[in-house]
Amino acid sequence: MLALATTLPELVTTLSAVRLGSFDFAVGNVFGSNAFNVVILLPLDLASPGLLLGGVSHVHALTCLAIIIVTAVSLLGLLYNAERRFGSVEGDALLVILLIVGALGMLYFVR
Repeated sequence: MLALATTLPELVTTLSAVRLGSFDFAVGNVFGSNAFNVVILLPLDLASPGLLLGGVSHVHALTCLAIIIVTAVSLLGLLYNAERRFGSVEGDALLVILLIVGALGMLYFVR
């Protein structure tokens, strides 16, 4: 319930931006929200007396690492603007798809 309540404003903002045709704003909102959620862990870790993520399962740590890598590749793809396509898919989008499928496979076998 907490995850739904905290994600709902970003979801509404993104859907409103898409309805208005502001796709750049919608993509920026998704990336900004994701980046903020990852960056906020550093001050929380510094403020906590022990290790904030010390008790986290290895599966969750791998999931976090996969999210960071996919986000970095996606942002680099937006900045690079490659014109080469593989069929109808650009190289960075294909790499993101492969990374997500690979991360899902890795998480399936790690459990």
